[in-house]
Amino acid sequence: MKVYIHTDIEGTAGWVFYAKFADQGPMNVAHIERMNRLLTGEVAAAARASLDSGADEVWVNDAHGPCYNVLFEELPRQCQIIHGRAGHFDGWLSCFDSTADALVCTGQHAMAGTPHAVCSHSMWHVNGDAVRLSEATMAAALAGYHSVPCVCVSGDDRVCAEVREKIPRAEAVTVKWGIAAQNARSLMPQEACERIYDGVCAGLTRRQEIPPLVIPGPYRLNISDRDPGKMILPKDVEGEDFWETVHRALNRTGYGHYGEDATDDGSFRWPPDKTER
Repeated sequence: MKVYIHTDIEGTAGWVFYAKFADQGPMNVAHIERMNRLLTGEVAAAARASLDSGADEVWVNDAHGPCYNVLFEELPRQCQIIHGRAGHFDGWLSCFDSTADALVCTGQHAMAGTPHAVCSHSMWHVNGDAVRLSEATMAAALAGYHSVPCVCVSGDDRVCAEVREKIPRAEAVTVKWGIAAQNARSLMPQEACERIYDGVCAGLTRRQEIPPLVIPGPYRLNISDRDPGKMILPKDVEGEDFWETVHRALNRTGYGHYGEDATDDGSFRWPPDKTER
């Protein structure tokens, strides 16, 4: 069995506000390191649960921000990790295909505009808002394109409510309860990890009972970030193939380079492209 773990950080127990990546002050650097440790603990719990449930392959997608957050040396040795500079590869379910047996999502947050959710942002607007997806349910829908079920999602209470609505048979593990945009009532890390472990085990045990999330086409997509009424793309992206349309939309945001060998430094490619220097 092959389990793919898609990670984010805002839904991690203990997280309530963003660091400033341009700030190299000791308090800010310590905050980043601390949140990365909390993230890693939850990912490791999901990985251990996958292995204990019979997985012989566990792939971890480090998908938050710089895509280099997970302290991978603390993961079980059987894992493989997908990571690297954000925007330079297809970070949304990179390397995912129908060889996976299940998707697990950790550290997930609610979509843009969700009242009282912790650090809510990002909303996928599908077919003129006929469907609205958070990053978590978009990941589930991308897996569903390959007929793979999303069996467990962890995060705050608001994203878990969305998952229960759209994927009612999946496990939704609440590790904190939103009070305001940067306030929460949170489980302690050990308790959060234990609940994630139990949720992943339960979801994998019932994986054949959990239908993949499939969004019917054709598709017309746009994306908002903090303000759900403000679209990032000047016009909707249309297509018949869900996977291709989603990644074409991402490419137009500047967040991704799906299908490209994109770098910002020609010295790391051979033969070098002098136009990049």
